[in-house]
Amino acid sequence: MQLLAVQVTVLERTREAGKKILMSGGSRCNVLPLAADPNIDFFTASSRGALRAVLASWALQDCKDWLSSDVGLQLQLEQETNKWFPASNSSREVRDRLVEACQQLGVRFVYNASVEGLQPPQAAAAAAAGADALQETQGPSSSSSSSSSWTVLLASGAKVSAERIIFSTGGRSFPAVGTDGTGLNLLQGAGHNLVAQYAALTPLKGAHPGGQQLAGLTLPSVRLSVAAANKPSKVAAVAQRGGLLFTHKGYSGPAVLDLSHWLVRELDQQQQQAAMPRLLVDWTGEGAEVWQERLAAASGAATVENVLRKAGVKERLAAALAIEVGVQGRQMSQLKKGERQALLAALTAWQLPISSHEGYKKAEVTGGGLPLEQVDCRTMESRLLPGLHVCGEVLDVFGRIGGFNFLWAWVTGRLAGLGAAAQLGLPAAAAAAAPPPQSRARR
Repeated sequence: MQLLAVQVTVLERTREAGKKILMSGGSRCNVLPLAADPNIDFFTASSRGALRAVLASWALQDCKDWLSSDVGLQLQLEQETNKWFPASNSSREVRDRLVEACQQLGVRFVYNASVEGLQPPQAAAAAAAGADALQETQGPSSSSSSSSSWTVLLASGAKVSAERIIFSTGGRSFPAVGTDGTGLNLLQGAGHNLVAQYAALTPLKGAHPGGQQLAGLTLPSVRLSVAAANKPSKVAAVAQRGGLLFTHKGYSGPAVLDLSHWLVRELDQQQQQAAMPRLLVDWTGEGAEVWQERLAAASGAATVENVLRKAGVKERLAAALAIEVGVQGRQMSQLKKGERQALLAALTAWQLPISSHEGYKKAEVTGGGLPLEQVDCRTMESRLLPGLHVCGEVLDVFGRIGGFNFLWAWVTGRLAGLGAAAQLGLPAAAAAAAPPPQSRARR
């Protein structure tokens, strides 16, 4: 690695960098997925063509090679989830190696530096001219700013000048680590029109089946789907992974988090009384046909709960579903046709009763944000504020569980960095920032 030809300064709001990295993947940090499909793995209200063009700018394998060679991470694939983790299973190693790689290139980190305002070059120049005029009567000033420099205003009152700004503040999720929406507010205050934000990949609240408390119960093989609000028979989306966890307040796990955004926006708009998408669960993921045959072949003397348990339904859930249908303790031979149909529906198309959600406090990412139409997707430069390059979660894109949000961060961060460097006249950066032919054709 060669030292950077320009001075890069990272203004970190907290006392250490990468706090969200430390929290990711249960502190294991799944840095990348094995494969990514822009059409099913990412969500946006912006242009799908722009989303595809951004992701096409850097092949997933090239991104993985960068993490291995430049950052120095030894990666291993978790076969059952198709996710790349550091071999150490340590998110701290990921964070530390990223910081070390930056420092080796000459990047300077400034901690406890909360950015509270941005002044574009024209505004910064005007402010500097006003200060100079004032100093003619009060004496010389130590602050200066060229007509091409941005001024970054810090909460401490300090000011930092920069030729280019790479804006990577994150969204609103996990505000305790500093991502409380300040960056989004700054963008909006500067004149950008943002897509309304909402908590994405967040746990949902609601009662458990049968009025029972099933907290702590995990179901790895569930099949979760969303039924359209006005067309109950139409499936709007299906979770790409299994995994459901009963929490004390409702539901979590990869399958729930991946589909939670379908309900969060309606809940936030207080439309609970109106038609809402329905979250349906097949508890074992085997489908109605399998369960219909299984129930028909069950011994008439066996109780409903025993039949369910022998088929793999966990004991507490089997009891709760029997209570829900009103057949607890009953033998299979005693069930009427309507009761069998209700039991089949409870097993394969149970509607999760959702009353609320856990919000940004536990959301993995933020939905909404800066539309892709308001940035140049070759350089991630704002179309409204030249010199400001935007990347990561602050953009109107998020991925499902499984390393997709890290991929989005790596890809957009690279484009923003190369774009800023090219504008500063670095020829190698200009060449690297050029989009592949297929990406140019789509724009």
